[in-house]
Amino acid sequence: MAGSSKELGFLKSTSSVSSLKEQLARTTLRNVRSKGHEYVELREDKKKPIFFCILCLATCHSDSVLHDHLRGQLHRKMYEAAKATLLKENPWPFNDGMLFFHVPVNETDGLVTANANLLENVSDENENNSLAIVTSERNDVSVEDDGNDYRLVIPNVLVKDKVSELEVRSIGVGQIGARYFEKDGVTIGLSRIWCEWLGDTDQDDMVPLHDFGIVSFSFDYDMGRKGLLDDKFLLPSSAESKKGKKRKSFSDKEDASKNSTNDNESGEEDGDDNETLQVRVIKNRTVRKEMREHRRLASERVCDICQHKILPGKDVATLVNMKTGRIVCSSRNLNGAFHVFHISCLIHWVLFCEYEVSTKQLEGPKVKKRGRKKGGAKGVEEAVKKQIYSPFCPECQGTGVDIDGDELEKPTVSLSEMFKYKMKACDGHREYTKHPEVLENCSTGFCFPPPQPESEEMLQEHVSVLKMIRFYRAD
Repeated sequence: MAGSSKELGFLKSTSSVSSLKEQLARTTLRNVRSKGHEYVELREDKKKPIFFCILCLATCHSDSVLHDHLRGQLHRKMYEAAKATLLKENPWPFNDGMLFFHVPVNETDGLVTANANLLENVSDENENNSLAIVTSERNDVSVEDDGNDYRLVIPNVLVKDKVSELEVRSIGVGQIGARYFEKDGVTIGLSRIWCEWLGDTDQDDMVPLHDFGIVSFSFDYDMGRKGLLDDKFLLPSSAESKKGKKRKSFSDKEDASKNSTNDNESGEEDGDDNETLQVRVIKNRTVRKEMREHRRLASERVCDICQHKILPGKDVATLVNMKTGRIVCSSRNLNGAFHVFHISCLIHWVLFCEYEVSTKQLEGPKVKKRGRKKGGAKGVEEAVKKQIYSPFCPECQGTGVDIDGDELEKPTVSLSEMFKYKMKACDGHREYTKHPEVLENCSTGFCFPPPQPESEEMLQEHVSVLKMIRFYRAD
């Protein structure tokens, strides 16, 4: 989960889609996907189309490099692991560009276009030729088919600069299971934990529902936070000045302020308004350039779990507390803001929290010797606070509990401990790709090999179904 790689963005459509290089890239992608490599997509690196293998998180800058990669030893290993976890019937209905690559096939060319980027709008005429490969909508579960029990209204959520209720629909459930190892009939540890995608199916009444759910979104740069800039400062370059015309300048401050006042009071005279706006734009050219750069950087948000960039239109997710019905970040702020992560990363984080909770329960309460210093009790209390007792937001550590008054929930785990947790989760998922649990459905999870016993006695293992976690979609 943690790591670093070259950050790549979606290739944006332009007016010159007839470029031979772009056409060849689309043709190559179409041929590669027709052979079953649905995990390959097109991205952008320095305004050039490149191929990206989601299974290996590998970039290929040409057709030959892509074919060599698909025949390589590393890809074969990752493909074998994917066949046991991701490439089964009833696949995960997500595409986050990090682990999941669910891409519905288009009737024309097998490509799915991305949502229009806020920085560069994509016209409808170019949508069919876009090189961006990402699903923008989910139509696999209709709202009419969902009963009242499968819909959820989340209060006080920041959506499009407004705090309002967010209605989400259920798209399916995942089953969390674990493989325990025991010695002399006593369970002493946990070797694997996973989430198996069951899809839109009836819940088994014998398996308890998880106290937290996962809400997925199609990522946009201002998701969960207020917009950074006003659109009036982001006019296109064609509106800044016209060739053949001199720019009108105001040397008198009173004239400029008077013109600005008239612009705010009356909107009937379009000519005066445009002239006044043009003056304001010209005066703030440097400021607008800085704000454009600020917005570009703000759009390149990074997942706090894996430290990889989140791409526009990809699937991201946040946690919701099913007991309170609130986003977990709501207990850390009062303005409806929330954090989002790659949906696969958030699933891994929930699994890791379940692993920590289960491991602590097996270990039992630790008895420490009473220290002579008066601060000994305080030290024990701080050590207890660092433990994970339930899933929480990995960025702000909110759990979505009800807040009384203005006192917000306080974080309990230090940044250094969080870093260790994320690194441990990264190692656990890497081991799961090497030694996955053989299941009927698609899965993802962790593998923590048990310690070698001191004697030659073999450890016994058993599998247990822990919980069912519900997945929601905000359209």
